[in-house]
Amino acid sequence: MAEWSEQKVLVLGLGRSGISAAEYLAKRGAKVMLSESSEGDDAKRAEAERLRGMGVEVETGGHSESALSFADIVVVSPGIAPSNEIIQKLEESGKELISDVELAFREATIPFIGITGTNGKSTTVALVSHILTTAGFTAPACGNFGVPILDELEKKPDFLVVEVSSYQLHYCKQLSPKVAVWLNLTPDHIDWHGDLEKYTEAKQKLFEQQDTDQFAVLNEDDPIVKDFQPKNAQIFPFSVHSDLDSYAIQGAFMQEGFLVYRIDGRTRVLCHQEDLKIIGKHNLENALAAVSVAAVLDIDTNTIVTGLKSFPGLEHRLEYISSIDGVKYYNDSKATNPNSTIKALEAFGTQKIVLIAGGKDKHTSLTEMVECVKRQASDVILLGEAKERFNKALTEAGYRDVHLTGSLEEALDLAVSLGRGPVVLSPACASFDMFKDFEERGRVFKNLVRTRSEKMATR
Repeated sequence: MAEWSEQKVLVLGLGRSGISAAEYLAKRGAKVMLSESSEGDDAKRAEAERLRGMGVEVETGGHSESALSFADIVVVSPGIAPSNEIIQKLEESGKELISDVELAFREATIPFIGITGTNGKSTTVALVSHILTTAGFTAPACGNFGVPILDELEKKPDFLVVEVSSYQLHYCKQLSPKVAVWLNLTPDHIDWHGDLEKYTEAKQKLFEQQDTDQFAVLNEDDPIVKDFQPKNAQIFPFSVHSDLDSYAIQGAFMQEGFLVYRIDGRTRVLCHQEDLKIIGKHNLENALAAVSVAAVLDIDTNTIVTGLKSFPGLEHRLEYISSIDGVKYYNDSKATNPNSTIKALEAFGTQKIVLIAGGKDKHTSLTEMVECVKRQASDVILLGEAKERFNKALTEAGYRDVHLTGSLEEALDLAVSLGRGPVVLSPACASFDMFKDFEERGRVFKNLVRTRSEKMATR
């Protein structure tokens, strides 16, 4: 751990990670300045006052010249892109820019399990944490998911199970997890990184500093991830489609519907996929990734099985809500890109669903999603600013069962009137045009469904 007493550190951003970093450093005697570009709402103003009470200098409404010259080390909040003017100026002046995850790694002697990917990170992080907790370890889920990593670092757990976004990885230099997991990669966050190549390079930084006694858990079914070769780490692959015969020593895979892993030349059968509470092929991938982590950490097989069977899944990830007139309703609000929605559609197999989609358009390609909708959906209900582009893409592909609505409540009313299903909210878009975040969107939808379900039950 560094000696922070009297050292100057600039923290950019008054979000969760910025607040956590400022608190952590201030408690250790650092001279901290936190600079926020916006004026902020009442909650942020209250946080600013609280930090000032800890001795942190806080400025809002823009980044001043004094902030630029305040310190040689800068902790950057994940939302601030490298193209941002303040980042450009700080880099030109030779400042060291790091993320809170990088700061935590430099401070820790605790083993890191770092998990990244375009989709599935949060579920996998939560499942790994659940299995390790079942095994008797303290292994909190943290980072980009849940609690900021520096908050958990202070509690001195046995492991840190960290969701690491490409934003955070961009600002990492020394990060070297004991186990690093790469789930998948599809085009996303291109506006932040600039292009797909830079987005891919950010993901690969999770593995750059690993040594030969550390592990890289890689998805053999993803073409980009499969072709990646870490410099030093031992590869532990996982696959839904292959029994990984080419990896005679180790790997996690499916065998006649059972989750299986092989390590040190010995194969261990865990449980059947029907024993899992999480559904869909994408969740089998997440489960196999978690199995891989547990395998390389030498967790007892029976404990892994107990963890797999008892894991309930996460809110907003294909979360079952209730039934209305015998039709099941699911909340998949976390699906903020087309690839996530494809995974949700495919999770229902041959069952035709009613899809509710739309929101703030990320302008990613809709080609694959449209083809999947044609196979998997009886109807599509669209809302939000993306609805016209989504409608155009679907109708041009020959799909006609599209309905445009003005609100989530109207979309639900229409879904109920159709009487088909299951009905799945899986937007393929961000939420910011209508809601604060995907969590608010999901909770609004759940409340609407439950209210309608209760009304139907009392008829």
